[in-house]
Amino acid sequence: MELMKAIALRKSVRAYNDEQIAEEKIDTILSAGSAAPVGMGRFDNLHITVIQNKDIINKISAGIKAMMKREGDPLYNAQTLILVSSKEAEAPGIDYTNASCVMENMLLAGADLGIGSVIVWGIAMVVEADQSLKDALSIPEGYHALIGASFGYAANADQKEKELVQKIQTSRV
Repeated sequence: MELMKAIALRKSVRAYNDEQIAEEKIDTILSAGSAAPVGMGRFDNLHITVIQNKDIINKISAGIKAMMKREGDPLYNAQTLILVSSKEAEAPGIDYTNASCVMENMLLAGADLGIGSVIVWGIAMVVEADQSLKDALSIPEGYHALIGASFGYAANADQKEKELVQKIQTSRV
């Protein structure tokens, strides 16, 4: 698939079926994340965690529900979560910028493979607030959970391309 088509197909999926993502597809998604532009090539400052353990997914879901005071499944029945963590950066914001670039590459790779996704800010918040979760997820000491997303096959498999139009205010100088 070409990049613009993957971008046009990428959307936030908020209902997944029970099908597991094949390992080779997870590997492709992770490789895409590892191809992201990272400030000064400091890939060693980043850590990616793939979460498929249902008990841990349920614990994260319960934590999000409690933290956000909401009902329902905030992970949308996802069978896979991916979390990007980072060491604290030398300059403010670089850690979030790097983690976001990595995540965006993974989201687009998923769309290219027919795998839906949605960023769920609460994943990182819950993991960062619970040292036992960080330990269970083998997040290295000194790394902070920054951004997480649910991945899976959409319960509604109707994947339509959106029209790519400029929606953000732009100045040209």
